[in-house]
Amino acid sequence: MTLGSPPILRCPDCFAEAGLLGAVFACPACDRSFGPQAGLWDLRPSQLSPAKRNEDAAHHGDRTATWRRLILHKRDRIEACDTQWLPELLSDRTRRFLEVGGGLCYASALAKARAPDAHVTASDLSPKYVIRHAMAVGSMLGAMPNAYVAADVERLPFIDAQFDAVFSQMTLYRVPAPSEALREIRRVLAPGGCYLGIERATPWAWSREARVMRARAEPLGILERPYTLHAWRAMARGIARADLTPGRRLRHRRARQWLNAVRPMHVALRIAC
Repeated sequence: MTLGSPPILRCPDCFAEAGLLGAVFACPACDRSFGPQAGLWDLRPSQLSPAKRNEDAAHHGDRTATWRRLILHKRDRIEACDTQWLPELLSDRTRRFLEVGGGLCYASALAKARAPDAHVTASDLSPKYVIRHAMAVGSMLGAMPNAYVAADVERLPFIDAQFDAVFSQMTLYRVPAPSEALREIRRVLAPGGCYLGIERATPWAWSREARVMRARAEPLGILERPYTLHAWRAMARGIARADLTPGRRLRHRRARQWLNAVRPMHVALRIAC
């Protein structure tokens, strides 16, 4: 594998090795054809659950401007991504970077700016969201990823052991089986590769945050579930390490764990980092 080469795909329907990301092709096993439309590669499975199909429909009527999402809604996350999380993941040896469930995919744009020679793949489950917002974010941040992909994190369309770095942020709480998503991420990591995922650790299932998630998700027919720190650790057991991220005001790990009994925290999921 050369520096910055595109990843090799596998068919999301039949799992056959299918070709390089960037070349129009048909799956040799099931004959499904693949190619970019409006700059996006739709590499989702043909059969998706209703909740996953609704992720795309949920964005159809939302006309919030991209700049508002980026500057007003995500400013703190972008700062943390640029100053904390990507420096942990990226090095001068990073050849392939994958962001899963990226939404605006600002992490991919920031990764491309930090590692311009790496092949950067930005992905999210919703094609509409990527086309409408993520591509504009790459332009706004002045660094376009090499490829934009619609992909299901529980069924990643890549062959094994390819990515040196995989990143996600506020993604796994929206999938039916976070443990399956973690196994898929581990599968596509190259030897010596690292994954870092940032999620929310909710204090209790009946907390205010849980009620807000239900009120937002149920009318749209999508999936959002709160998980406690204990639940994240249970789901990650044997796959990833899970622990609360350090805080600016309270860095002591044990104290933050106690505080998570009454307020939400961020949990970091790491594979070989």
